[in-house]
Amino acid sequence: MQKIIKILMCFTISLLLLGSCEESKRFEISRNDNTPPGKPTFVSSKPLLGGARVFFIPPDDEDLFSIEASYLNTSGKTVRFAVSYFTDSLDVMGFGSAGDHVIELYATDLSGNRSAGVNVTVESLEPAVVTVAKSLQVLSSFASMMFKWTNETLESLYVWVDISYLQNGKRYDNRMVFNTNQTEMRFIDSLKISADEPVTVMVNVRDKFGNTASAKDTTIMLLTDNIIAKNGWSLPVAGTVMGGIAQVNGLFMNEVIDGVLDIDVENYFITYQNNPWNLIIDLGEEYELSRIVTHQRHSGYNTTFGEVDVRGNLYRGDNVLSSNLYGWNETGQAWQLLSRRTIVPPLVKTDNEYMILGKTGDMAFIFPQEPQFSAPTRFIRFEAVNGKYISEITLYGRKSK
Repeated sequence: MQKIIKILMCFTISLLLLGSCEESKRFEISRNDNTPPGKPTFVSSKPLLGGARVFFIPPDDEDLFSIEASYLNTSGKTVRFAVSYFTDSLDVMGFGSAGDHVIELYATDLSGNRSAGVNVTVESLEPAVVTVAKSLQVLSSFASMMFKWTNETLESLYVWVDISYLQNGKRYDNRMVFNTNQTEMRFIDSLKISADEPVTVMVNVRDKFGNTASAKDTTIMLLTDNIIAKNGWSLPVAGTVMGGIAQVNGLFMNEVIDGVLDIDVENYFITYQNNPWNLIIDLGEEYELSRIVTHQRHSGYNTTFGEVDVRGNLYRGDNVLSSNLYGWNETGQAWQLLSRRTIVPPLVKTDNEYMILGKTGDMAFIFPQEPQFSAPTRFIRFEAVNGKYISEITLYGRKSK
């Protein structure tokens, strides 16, 4: 058996040495070579989104290095693509429109010599910038605006947004660029613009090849909501059943609606019940809800050795990250699901950044796909899918008419 293994090892080494010698011969040939290789032979092409896959037969040259293709884009710049000599196809991308495009196909050798070119007409499908631009929507939101698009190509694109508006008689112009390679929903938020002030929005989509497609040129009016004052809120006692759901039992229940954050002073609600658990809040009057903001337990100052833990338990330590929000349907005497959400721990680098996010809180729209007000409700039910701690719940909306 050992003798067979030795023979196989020797055979393998011989093949590697032979391949090495063959490759060395290729480099030897190319040392003083001024002769260009032969032209590749075009076989066919297949349309791609914003490009084409070109099939070819490489020339029979001993020192062949690569097969390449190039074309002039709409900006007058030469765009090049290359593949190794032992493949039979090449993807040429970056066309700014669907239809026929002319490319030049050629070969290169190890000395850098280039063959004569072969002009080839290939067909391209609609580029990703155009398909994404067609899908893009601009929606009014609460103190913000929403942008939605579909990018099934997964190609890396840039969504350029320019907005212009008046505020206190002064005009403001802002630009934001979103980098995306997927179907997404993005916001420009914290816009302190009144509901009767028009906002001009211009959006275009760009790719790395310099192609641009106009997506939107429109004027919208933002939606307006307000923080719902907590002085009329109350909590049913633990164990109270409403619509078949029991009020959670825990410590410091009222601290979740007192307006005090755990970051400022130790102030949070904790339950020892298993998930999911439900916190029912009586708002005192009927409201139409628009947004919910939750703040997490911090408790980073009471460490064993008296040291300050700046981040504390923010986005960890059994804080609630997944939850559902329900409103009470008075007519049907039942809970109605308003929204589901999962808070993704942010990718920040410093503990101070965690502190800033912790003070800001985690905001979610009641209807994230198309922001609007909910049906009137006096009672809400916060259902925690995971976690045991929460510091504060804040709601935005308007009083029901």
